[in-house]
Amino acid sequence: MSYITEGSTFKGFLTISAPIVANNVLQSVLEIVDLYFVGRLGAEAIAGVAMGGVIIMVLGSIIIGLATATTAFVSRFYGAGDMHNVGKTIVHSLYLGLVFSLILALVGSLFAEDMLHLLGAKEEIAAIGASYLGVLFAGCFTMVLLWLVCSSLQSCGDSVTPMMIMVVANIINMVFDPLFIFGYGIIPPMDAAGAALATVSSRGVGLVIGIWVLVKGKDLIEIPSVRRLDLHLIWRLIKVGVPNTVQSGIRSVTFLVMMAIVALYGTAAISAYGIAGRMELVALMPGFGIAAGTAIIVGQNLGARKPERAEKGVILSLILYGVFMVLVSIAYYVFAPQIMIFFDPSGASLAVGVSYFRTLAPFYPVIAMEVILSFALNGAGDTKNPMYATLFSMVFLQIPLAYYLSEVLGTGIEGVWLAMIIGIMTQCIFLVWVYRRGRWKRTVI
Repeated sequence: MSYITEGSTFKGFLTISAPIVANNVLQSVLEIVDLYFVGRLGAEAIAGVAMGGVIIMVLGSIIIGLATATTAFVSRFYGAGDMHNVGKTIVHSLYLGLVFSLILALVGSLFAEDMLHLLGAKEEIAAIGASYLGVLFAGCFTMVLLWLVCSSLQSCGDSVTPMMIMVVANIINMVFDPLFIFGYGIIPPMDAAGAALATVSSRGVGLVIGIWVLVKGKDLIEIPSVRRLDLHLIWRLIKVGVPNTVQSGIRSVTFLVMMAIVALYGTAAISAYGIAGRMELVALMPGFGIAAGTAIIVGQNLGARKPERAEKGVILSLILYGVFMVLVSIAYYVFAPQIMIFFDPSGASLAVGVSYFRTLAPFYPVIAMEVILSFALNGAGDTKNPMYATLFSMVFLQIPLAYYLSEVLGTGIEGVWLAMIIGIMTQCIFLVWVYRRGRWKRTVI
């Protein structure tokens, strides 16, 4: 796809990024559909599935690193016109994904209920969550491999096919959800486990389509029949992927720890923090699509030995996502009361939620800069510096400060928000410094 390494940078950027944004939105829709149908089973089922989702998020951080490494290598080889190594990388990435899936399935089947109890789930909720996780872990290879296939296609400049695959998966999921959850005819009702079965089944269909496209539909990509694994390539993938895995794990664990600190201020605070987190995720999803496109542009252009074009792509991404987040910042700041009342009509979490948005929303453009720069460095294969930035700003700064400011100095929950701002600013300053040094342009992977 020469439009990424040649011609209008803006056109190339929109062509690759727009379908990825749509793909991310479709991923969110799939989760929302699951939650909607599970909600018909009652509050305990919602709680069990929601807590199970947190566990999947934490353990799934392993795969994020592999997907990042796949993007870095495939886009770099594709930009250099090395189609043999493109196919070779994809095959080895899928093998690694299968191994990681088996590990996740084993851990999940043995410790699902224990992990739910560790999060504080009561017996009934833990049982429901374990039934949901049991199916999800058993079929997690469909989700993992589909993610890697979609990342591989996007890295080759084809972001439309993954979007269409997710359209098909969403339609199938919408049909399977009520069928498996409530049962029909010879299909027995499976309750929360049915939602998990619908998820893995729909993504399984998407995986089959994706692999077929890779093998039959991409004439330029050489998919080799691998009789002997290239251990050196596997090590290179792991070496690039591990720092991003650690970074994602840090973010997930930090979210849990911050939730525990917020919980010191009662149920209303937890509710407000949860609503705010969900709304921030809505704002971040388009940004993740823009950032993923940035990583591909950086990787392909570095492979094509056009670092100046890679830098133009990063600047364009910063402008587009920055403007978007300025608008989101204004909207969340102004309409904070309405947002909270919409999700919590009782008004119990109104004051805390408004406090959160009015304090954090002005810094959303800074978060946009963080996301773009982090993905740009990852796309270049420099996954260590974003990891260091996350480790220092969140683990060594944000978490201790959140407790110290709120509890020791007695500033209350506003101290938690202040600690988050300090963490955001510190991480951004570090990433800007790394990016400005320019060493990412010469990263060898």
